[in-house]
Amino acid sequence: MHRAKNQAGLTAIGLILILIPVGLAVYIILKAAPAYIEAFSVGDVVNSLKKELDLKEKSREEIYTMIKKRLDVNNISSVDKDDIKIQKTVNDVTVTIDYEARVPLFWNVALALSFHKRAVMR
Repeated sequence: MHRAKNQAGLTAIGLILILIPVGLAVYIILKAAPAYIEAFSVGDVVNSLKKELDLKEKSREEIYTMIKKRLDVNNISSVDKDDIKIQKTVNDVTVTIDYEARVPLFWNVALALSFHKRAVMR
């Protein structure tokens, strides 16, 4: 009979010590993914304003209404009116959206994610 001199492998405790941090990381990624997908949609909304030819002639309220409609179509509720800044100059229009999304993880622990989207239309 042949005996193994050196055993190699992973014990149950070793497996648990590896799976807990990996599982926690996967859980956080899965909880945060919708907030990042929403942020990409907000960026698309802001960038879609560059295709508007008569944006300079519109008032701030009309531009806000356009943005709000596009956010509603994409089912984005994290962005409020206070988060949208519209600056008009003689040559260009700058739209900036700064907002924060809070993702509840467990109990009283939440992940706070800040997003900044900006587009300049000339």
